[in-house]
Amino acid sequence: MAVRFLCFCFFWTLAYTVHAADFRVTFINPGGSDGFWGEVSKTMSAAAADLNIELEILNADRQPYGMETQLQQRLDRGDLPDYFVLVNEYQAGGRLLQLLDGTPSKVLFLLNNLTRKQQDILEMRRIDLRKIVASIVPDNETAGYQLALSLFEAARALHPHHDKIRLLALTGDTSTPAALLRETGMQRAVADNPDVDLVHAIPVNWNEDLAYRRAKDVLERTPVHAVWGANDAIAFGARRAAMESGLAVGDDVVFAGLNWSKRAMDAVQRKEMIMSHGGHFFAGAWAIVLLRDHFFRVSKGEVHVDVRFKMSPITLENVELYLESLGDGNWDKIDYSQFCKTRTGRSNYDFSAEAILNAAGAQR
Repeated sequence: MAVRFLCFCFFWTLAYTVHAADFRVTFINPGGSDGFWGEVSKTMSAAAADLNIELEILNADRQPYGMETQLQQRLDRGDLPDYFVLVNEYQAGGRLLQLLDGTPSKVLFLLNNLTRKQQDILEMRRIDLRKIVASIVPDNETAGYQLALSLFEAARALHPHHDKIRLLALTGDTSTPAALLRETGMQRAVADNPDVDLVHAIPVNWNEDLAYRRAKDVLERTPVHAVWGANDAIAFGARRAAMESGLAVGDDVVFAGLNWSKRAMDAVQRKEMIMSHGGHFFAGAWAIVLLRDHFFRVSKGEVHVDVRFKMSPITLENVELYLESLGDGNWDKIDYSQFCKTRTGRSNYDFSAEAILNAAGAQR
């Protein structure tokens, strides 16, 4: 009986060892399980499953100091993961790093990196920034710029007799790096196009209902030909306000957003939006790819990897392809190992839209 029990324990231990994850990651998600941040978590989960990584996701649900609360509770539980994935949303990243100071866990910053000012402050406080081993950040400024240019072109085509194109910009917030950089891109596009008047640039906290209220207030007071939305939800809020104000979407006023949401793809297909820029929710998966490469390359001296990647536009010209390949939201069908340097031997990362479409089996 004792021998049988020992054999059972041996085989159970062997099975556990075979299936044990290579390492553990905890993601402090500033949002929740829905919307953009939900998609970030889903691509991260799909990549973690592919690459044999144990992933824990803690949602702050956009609550004030929610990320700090989630992180502190996780620290209190002990048995810390090898890596924490953090987001500098509302520039909370500095406070999160201070909580982690002195712990053995390494850090990757996702989508919003620390600002130079934050780094200087942390160094003055003797916070060890060497625990930051990687970051993965999209080119938000270029996306904001291209989003604006697409609106200008569409508005000119609709209003060829107007000397000025009147633009309403609904921005994200006033502190998150991604929001500030997208707005910088938009402002640069306005400066490059003297026939465009920026009527207002109004922060709406990434929120569709607030975007609706702010846009309705503006549209009832002054004419607007184009609405630049810092994300898709903002564009939809403004579109609802325009319709209620008696404007014809796609004729009187045009809209563009950012996120690659399925809702936006459908709107682009129906010509209710000019463009949805994005693809950056795949950064959840890319974070896992970077961490796997870091984990298996530490002995070779790779200490920090800072990756910037381009986002891409979905327009009427290519929306059918994206809907066919990515419209189902099934991120598990992608083999994420093909993006890892340690699996492929590549010297550079390719996180482009074309690479994503190819991995999803796009037929072109």
